[in-house]
Parts: sequence; C-alpha cells; structure tokens
Amino acid sequence: MNAKEIVEILSSSYAYSSSIFVPEFTYGDLRADAIIIDTKKRWIRAFEIKTSKADFIQDDKWTMYSQFCSSLSIVCPEDLIQPEEIEKPFGLLWVFPKNTLSSDFKNKRVVWKKKPQNFQKRNSLAWFWTYTKVIEMELVRLTWGVHNAR
Repeated sequence: MNAKEIVEILSSSYAYSSSIFVPEFTYGDLRADAIIIDTKKRWIRAFEIKTSKADFIQDDKWTMYSQFCSSLSIVCPEDLIQPEEIEKPFGLLWVFPKNTLSSDFKNKRVVWKKKPQNFQKRNSLAWFWTYTKVIEMELVRLTWGVHNAR
C-alpha cells in the first residue's frame, strides 16, 4: 500500500459536511501528509503517513506539527507500527486494503489503534489565530488552483 492509496482512504473515511480534507498541507517549512479542518469544532487534525518502518524511525519532524494542528496521528498499513511505539499525545491509525478487511473491525478501512490527545485549547486566542491562519493559507491555495485551472 502506498501513500497515495492511504490518502484516498483517509479522504473517503473522514469526509463529512463540517470538514475540509487537505492533502499535503504546508505550514512554513513543515508539510503534513494530510489535515482535516473541522469547521464545526475548530480543530485541525494532522496525519503523517508512513509506508515503511524505516521512514517512521528516521523521520522525527512530524512531532513539530503541533505548531499548527490540534492533534496528530501516524497513519500506516495494518501492523506496520504498534501503539506502544507512538508516544503521547500522538495517535495511530491503521489502514486496511480492500481485499483484507477484517470482520473484527466491521469492514472498516481505518481503525484507531491509539487515539490522539488534543494539543490546543480550542477557546484560547492563540489557537484561534493559528486556526484562522491555516484556513487563510488553504483558501489561497484553493483559489490559486481554481484560477489556474481556467
């Protein structure tokens, strides 16, 4: 399973009316593989995709994503990374390919192995400023994409 397939599964699993799914979100010199902006709860959930154990072990920049997100989870194929390998407050989400769905998980494509804890206090002024900045950055990117598609 590659990163593109995992992004597609995440997008379809977490698409709901009060959220915006953003693949490859860049904040300064940091790039999350995907974020979900929940406009109802004012949360930004970041996802770092790992398709190999070596990538997980060698990469530690994802721990800095707390600068712009409410929570952060590692997303990987089933059994690649174990919950005890993920330190608090980060989460772990396993992704299953279509042909290996487990009846134990009621045919879900994604399963939480460790739920993330929130970094930010939603009602703080500092968080609201960061949340607004992320939305503004994404609106510029979306607008630029629409104008260039013409």
